[in-house]
Amino acid sequence: MGIISKKTWFSQCFLFVLFLFLNIQISKESDTLSPGQSLSGNQTLTSAGGIFELGFFTPGNSQNYYIGIWYKTLPNQTVVWVANRKEPISDHFSSELKLLEDGNLVLLNQSGAAVWSTNSTSTVHNSTTAKLLDNANFVISNALDSSGVIWQSFDHPTNHWLPGGKLGYKNKTNEEMNLVSWRSPENPAPSLFSLDVARNGTGHSHLLMWNETHQYWNSGDWTGKIFTLVPELQLNFYVTNMTFITNENESYFTYTSAIPNAFTRFVLEVTGQLRQYVWQENFGEWKFFWTRPTQQCEVYAFCGPFSVCNQKEEPLCVCMEGFEPKMQENWKLEDHTDGCVRNAPLQCDGIEKKDRFLVMRSMFFPDNPESLAVGSIEECESTCLSNCSCNAFAYDNGCSIWKGDLFNLRQLESGDETGRNFHLRIAESELIQTSVKHKSVKTVLIVCAAIAGFCILCVLVAVILWRRRPTVLLEGVDGRRNREKLESGFEDYFPLRVGKTVQNGEDVLALLDDRLEGNAITEELNGACKVACWCIQDDEKDRPTMGQVVQILEGVTEVSIPPMPRFLQHLTENPAEVVPYQEISSTTES
Repeated sequence: MGIISKKTWFSQCFLFVLFLFLNIQISKESDTLSPGQSLSGNQTLTSAGGIFELGFFTPGNSQNYYIGIWYKTLPNQTVVWVANRKEPISDHFSSELKLLEDGNLVLLNQSGAAVWSTNSTSTVHNSTTAKLLDNANFVISNALDSSGVIWQSFDHPTNHWLPGGKLGYKNKTNEEMNLVSWRSPENPAPSLFSLDVARNGTGHSHLLMWNETHQYWNSGDWTGKIFTLVPELQLNFYVTNMTFITNENESYFTYTSAIPNAFTRFVLEVTGQLRQYVWQENFGEWKFFWTRPTQQCEVYAFCGPFSVCNQKEEPLCVCMEGFEPKMQENWKLEDHTDGCVRNAPLQCDGIEKKDRFLVMRSMFFPDNPESLAVGSIEECESTCLSNCSCNAFAYDNGCSIWKGDLFNLRQLESGDETGRNFHLRIAESELIQTSVKHKSVKTVLIVCAAIAGFCILCVLVAVILWRRRPTVLLEGVDGRRNREKLESGFEDYFPLRVGKTVQNGEDVLALLDDRLEGNAITEELNGACKVACWCIQDDEKDRPTMGQVVQILEGVTEVSIPPMPRFLQHLTENPAEVVPYQEISSTTES
């Protein structure tokens, strides 16, 4: 009898422990936490209708864990709210989300330290519950009075605005109920981009997007039915009852879903764009429905400082020539906001080495230029060079310079009439490397032709100087040998014609070979004539290197007007000393 009683006692103990275990598991699979209860590891809460789930998650390939809310039944996890976005944890099995007896939720890490808390000031003790609702709102309320909300996640949105959610501000505490984008797809930490409701005190509230303190989008005033600058939202098939609610405590926009069996959500993406996505059973995935701004490059400083945004290319963001990503790992995660840094420092007030300007064509300029009253592009360039904080200039019906970091530079298509030339200041060493990096077959041909021409030119100039009879070879433009024109007198001597044309700012197309019928790009022809005149300067220190010649012919860098070489000037001033080609030829033969 004693043995039976002992067995019965052990059986009852086992059943009691099993009951407690099952009861704990059931409570963890419910939608509610009671005081003293917690979640850890893979335990979750599920809303009553099975729509949303709350628990620990890790985004992408990240090793960090966060408390978040996501759609439970959808195949790809879509997180709509994050608690500890600033303070991730590394071990979710030894961490816990706990509802304290004072009505606060707290997230304790593996060391037992609190990394996140609701920080509410409730006077209710031991009678609170934390409940996940079917609209994704996580609510702490008085268990004896469900209308007495102590804290709710809808008052603290992250990057999502869901049906029934709030977008606005607290009137008494000035606390924002705004959206702040994730830092990257694998990092939910707050980024620079935010969507706020303007507080203008006129009753005409509107939405604003910011990159920290710089506004880059405006919805227009709310009329009670539409936002004036995005009236299409009134025709949105998936959104209804969009309203602006204001009372003593808070002011906010909210809306409801127009289709009961469809999910819709607005999200401020890592790109800084507000996008609306829709899910229906027949879709099988989230469908992109609406966005503002429509162009990614319209998001201010999306690519960070010293980078270029190109809407037509992938990747969208690239560093300017002579620069590299400041945080390479962040760029791999599609977070470009740190921008780029110089490969080589500027040579301010350099004596042996000087800074140069790289010409970037068809560009949309950065904000906040400084306008200067100068009369030429050369003066504009010189003014920028004389200021160590000047990083770029443009000359377009006036001189503009940019000091400090360069933000929001956009590459436009070559045919875009709004595109302008932008002159980026970089170290001379970087300009040479830039040229080498961009060599193509065309460049190789140009280099070969330039080297051959330069060598012939040098030989001829040496012979002429030795004979003290000035002449020069410059035949590539008009297609005829200089000697053919020298036979009829120095007035038609082609190098002299080129020098005068460049000096006087005349039309260089008049120098072109007639057989080409004027089919040439004036800008390229002008550059070729200028660099040719620089190559025959009397002082070799004034002559460009081959690297610089290539850069000029490629259009990578611009060239100023060269002075007339002294031996050509001598031809002009002393025509009687000109020796016809026949005489030079016969003297050579003898």
